[in-house]
Amino acid sequence: MLLASKWDTAFDVLRFLYVGFFSDLPAWVRYTVLGLGGSTIVYGFVSWLRDRFAATPDDGETVPAAETPVR
Repeated sequence: MLLASKWDTAFDVLRFLYVGFFSDLPAWVRYTVLGLGGSTIVYGFVSWLRDRFAATPDDGETVPAAETPVR
């Protein structure tokens, strides 16, 4: 039977990553991983902002004139 909650599991995973990351790795590896992770987060945020404030697809599109109805 599993008695741990979702928050306990998330806390345990974060604690495991924190201890494993900061205790065993050399400094150059830690800084490289932190830089790559941080740049990924910044890139995702900038992409989200760009998509959010981009022009709507209808702006600037030419709409063809209605065709003459066939009798």
